[in-house]
Amino acid sequence: MKEYKPYLHSCKGDRPEVPLVPSEITQAKKATYVRDKFIDSQMELVSKTRIEAWINRLTSSFPTRHSKSRFINQVAEWLKIEFENIGHTNIYFHDYTKSNYQLKNVICNKQGKTDKVIIICAHYDSRMKEREDAESSAPGADDNASGVAVVLETAQILLQVDLHYSIQFVLFSGEEQDYWGAEEYAQYVKDNTMDVHRVINLDMVGYPPLGQQNITIERDIGNTVTPCNRVSSNDNDSETFAHSMEEVASVYTNLTAIKGPIYGSDYCPFENRGYVVTGLYDEGQDNNPHYHSSDDLPSDLDMGYITSVTKLIVATILKEARTGTS
Repeated sequence: MKEYKPYLHSCKGDRPEVPLVPSEITQAKKATYVRDKFIDSQMELVSKTRIEAWINRLTSSFPTRHSKSRFINQVAEWLKIEFENIGHTNIYFHDYTKSNYQLKNVICNKQGKTDKVIIICAHYDSRMKEREDAESSAPGADDNASGVAVVLETAQILLQVDLHYSIQFVLFSGEEQDYWGAEEYAQYVKDNTMDVHRVINLDMVGYPPLGQQNITIERDIGNTVTPCNRVSSNDNDSETFAHSMEEVASVYTNLTAIKGPIYGSDYCPFENRGYVVTGLYDEGQDNNPHYHSSDDLPSDLDMGYITSVTKLIVATILKEARTGTS
């Protein structure tokens, strides 16, 4: 979802006046990169069939995933079971209450050699054009079953991989109501002094713009926060990480990276607290005619495209977390 939210700095729903930046990685430069054979082997394990099955089941099993609907906590229970079926064992709910609604974020921990954490997140709630409509059918295939499926498939691929950093796969409720779940969890992370290395958000990654294989890598621009334990701002670190993701997209996938600004999604509460955030986005708010409607169905998604996005996330994590680069 990409709509105005009254947040600190300029991490708001309206797109900042910042142009999209096409990838600067040329074919000649791409040829100089040495592919990691282990990363290649893991790319082969990413399954379009599993991704499509998760999206189909998520969109068909619940009439709506509106955070004020009677189904929302059933969705959370279903997601927890899916992580368990994958083989993860440290899964729990982060419970919170907003506007008298008792809601759940779903947290799946994968312990690494250190407690430094990379958070990979997506929101599982959905909505219609009328934000308070909690009854109408809202399948939310692109927004945001697509992001949820990428998180689940990434959890599947990384299950047996030893990593330097720990990984948290986090699925939020309440994104469509001013980032309720992400706001609560970001504060929980801060209050418990979790050592968060990076936050990667997936919000709408199933409807490639104009049918092309472009993916927007969102990075932090103009929302500078300098935490007391960092030398550089989270802007600078986000830009560096986005460039690394751009390289991964070029080398390991068929995606063309375009860098854009962060705005209007669950990374905002983390950015506002000084964490380094990035996101992947298909520009669906502008290009998907089914956005926030009952027609946001799996049949309109490009499953091959979502598979490529998953490969981008998996390769990024393997490049970043296996080396322990800080």
